Amino acid sequence: MSGATGDEAAGHPGVHPPPGSTEVEAIMKDFFVSYNRADKQWAEWIAWTLEEAGYSVAIQAWDFRPGGNFVLDMQRAAAACEKTIAVLSQSYLDSAYTQPEWAAAFANDPQSLQRKLMPIRVGQCKPDGMLRPIVYIDLIGLSELEAEQAVLEAMRDRAKPSQKPAFPGSVVPERAMPEKATFPGTVPGEPAAAKPALSRVQQIKAKALQEQLESLSADYEAVSKQLSYTTNAGDRNKLQRQMEAIEREMTEVEVELSALGYAD
Repeated sequence: MSGATGDEAAGHPGVHPPPGSTEVEAIMKDFFVSYNRADKQWAEWIAWTLEEAGYSVAIQAWDFRPGGNFVLDMQRAAAACEKTIAVLSQSYLDSAYTQPEWAAAFANDPQSLQRKLMPIRVGQCKPDGMLRPIVYIDLIGLSELEAEQAVLEAMRDRAKPSQKPAFPGSVVPERAMPEKATFPGTVPGEPAAAKPALSRVQQIKAKALQEQLESLSADYEAVSKQLSYTTNAGDRNKLQRQMEAIEREMTEVEVELSALGYAD
């Protein structure tokens, strides 16, 4: 929460057990959205996105109702949800009332084996302390479609893509220059008469294209390695688009090289 008034305590839905029930499991929900009141719009957008995708969500803005006991509602929300979403911003990190919310989730899963705490960054901030090592979903700079995709993909247990990954062997390898065969009529001890297949201008152009292709290949490998250890869905999408652009450019260079042939 973000304050004793209810407005300040973001992320505490009024989840109440059915009449006569004392079992928390009876009203267990998927996510409890913890936020500061400065980020209420973000919190509601996240909650709406999750519920539209079929998840159950507890959030203060929708579930804390007049007549309820704010402190008890907070306790029920924290206990009655499988995971806690922390809507990260500087306001959230600075609030004294939001800290117990994420701390409760952290205490229930200190090694993050069950991913009980799911931070989503919506504003420029730098989590530190015990929040620092927890990987967050970053929505900064994303379009609404990209942000929705990032949130929903992060909730999946695995990040397996929907389509088969490209075969790694399709990466253009560094081309080995073929050795020229010696002219059969060459007199032993005399240099072979060189007959260049390309004009000087063509040779220069071919060499420049070959260097460009090698540079693009190195860029492709670097982006591919970065993608292999990137977990943020938005960043992965950007890297994949970057790799596709490099592939297109490499194809164009190869077409030009094929038209010229190879040169030393």
